This record gives sequence, structure tokens and C-alpha cells, in this order.
Amino acid sequence: MNRFRFSIILLFLSFSANCQINWLDSYELAKEIAKEQNKLIVVDCWATWCGPCLRMEDEVWSDDKVKVYADSFIFVKIDLSSSFSNPNFTVNAIPKIFITDAWNTQMKNFTGYQSKSKMNTVLNSFCFDLAPLYNGKKEVKKENVDIESIVKLAVSYQKTSVNLERDARISMQNQSNFYFKKAEKQLKKEKNKPMLERVGILSCMNKSAKKSLKFLNKIAPQEKTNFMLKNAMLVKSYLELEDKISAQKYFNKVKSEELPYYDFLEKEREILN
Repeated sequence: MNRFRFSIILLFLSFSANCQINWLDSYELAKEIAKEQNKLIVVDCWATWCGPCLRMEDEVWSDDKVKVYADSFIFVKIDLSSSFSNPNFTVNAIPKIFITDAWNTQMKNFTGYQSKSKMNTVLNSFCFDLAPLYNGKKEVKKENVDIESIVKLAVSYQKTSVNLERDARISMQNQSNFYFKKAEKQLKKEKNKPMLERVGILSCMNKSAKKSLKFLNKIAPQEKTNFMLKNAMLVKSYLELEDKISAQKYFNKVKSEELPYYDFLEKEREILN
């Protein structure tokens, strides 16, 4: 990184430390910083002639409760005053606000004036540890990435989504599904049935109980890990449907087992043990 960009980053850090939103005007630079600091990016597409945009600047972005998030995100303003278009975003009306990651994956977007209470809620919902996701994403961006790395990233998004508020939870589940499908596509080419089956079971965490049961009742895993994962997923599905008897039946088969990837039965153990 050249000296000029390094000085910009130092300036950015000094503003953030004082809870002042430091707006960058370069999305490319924002992505570099976000990647280094494991942060999401807030992009504000605005124009000098846009009344609601100026109102947001006065009422929302300058609000103390919103400025609290100055160090939690990288903030970028894209000025559309001169009909400038940015290839990274589709903007049909302004203000238009995007929340993206450091690879331009759009997590959420909003059109029109957003109140300070709304932005406070949204920013708060996206405040969580991104390090596991960013580390995993750096792995899958490498050449000749292995399937297991893709599956682990899908699971990381899934695990992250569990305790999040709705907006962020749905965004994380969408990313989880994206990488599960990416893995499935490759596994079908390789005709790797056991791993394909495992991906299908794990992706059930992102589905409703009824959809999960529909898939799970179609498969009969021969591999021990898949058999265990199926039983664990049946526990979750039946509990969600308030069928505690069936849930207990399958829980008894896995309660002493250590699940791979992560223990998605933590809450269920409290209920059924």
C-alpha cells in the first residue's frame, strides 16, 4: 500500500477513535480497509441537490447514537450530483444506502430517507464478529479452493446468523445458502454423494422445520457423520414443530455425540437433557 493511502487510513482511524464518522469517497479504498479490519461497509449514495440526502446528513449521520458506530463500519459517500454512476451499485433513487462486505457482497440496501432510529437499529443488527467470515472468504477466493473450505464458510455464515436480529440474520443465511449451493454444484460434478448429502443436511438449518423434514425423510445416510447430523437436524425440526416426543427420540441417539463444525443443539440440550 502506498504512502498516500497509508496516511488516509491513519486519518480514518483517528476520526473513528473519536466517534466521528469519517466518510471516504473511494469505495475501492474502503474495501481495502474493511478487509484489513474485518468490517462491513456502509455506502451512502447521495447528491447535493437531494433534499432527503441533506436531511439525513443533518439529522441522522450527525446523531450521537448513530456516530457510536463510527468505528464498527467503514463509511463511504458516493456523490451522484453530476450523474456519476458507480458500476458496483444499481441506484434508481436517492438517498440509497448499501451495507456490503469487503468483496462487494451486498447484505442490505435501503431507498429513501431513513430515520435515525431506523439506522441505529440496522447498524446495531450488523455489529458482530466478522473475523471467521472474512478468514473463510479469503480462503475460498484462493485458486483451486477445496470443497471443505466452501462448506466451512457456508457453516460460518450459518452459525453467525443464529443469534442475530432479523435483517442481519436473513443476510447471513442468504450468504450461507449461496456457498452451500456453490459446494453442491461442484460436488454433483464430482459425484461425491456422501459430501453432497452432508451439505444438504447442514443447509436444513436455514430452512423451516417442514422443509427440513421433507428433505431428511428422503435420505438414508450410510456414513456415520451424516447419520448423526441427520438425527441432530431431526431434533431441531421436531422441536420447532412442538413435537417433543419425536425430538427426544432422536436426541437420545446424538446427545453424547460431538457434532462436526459446531454444536447447533445447544438450546435443544437445555430442553431435552
